[in-house]
Amino acid sequence: MFNQNDINFLIQIIPNGRQNAIIARVIAQRLGYPVGDNQVKTRKLMDFAIDNGNVILSSSGRIPKGYWISANRQETIDYIASLRNRASEITDRADNLRTGWNNINPNNQI
Repeated sequence: MFNQNDINFLIQIIPNGRQNAIIARVIAQRLGYPVGDNQVKTRKLMDFAIDNGNVILSSSGRIPKGYWISANRQETIDYIASLRNRASEITDRADNLRTGWNNINPNNQI
């Protein structure tokens, strides 16, 4: 779906440094992608770029919100730790939902 040219264009759009972060809607507009539906195509391109060795970080909680390219080692370490923690929490939630369902529905377990 994407190629290196797409990554190159994306990397030109995403700023360096957290202080310059921009939101996905703005990135989508600059790429000429659809705006709305949570910028699915834009986020998939960012995932593809990360999968191909680019260090794109994001924040939805702290100001400024958005995406940026990081060259800061500690910032990247902290971001990876946050991702791993969220992944663990999501797995725990899924396990708890399955357990809850199975407890309520012993004859129709998942």
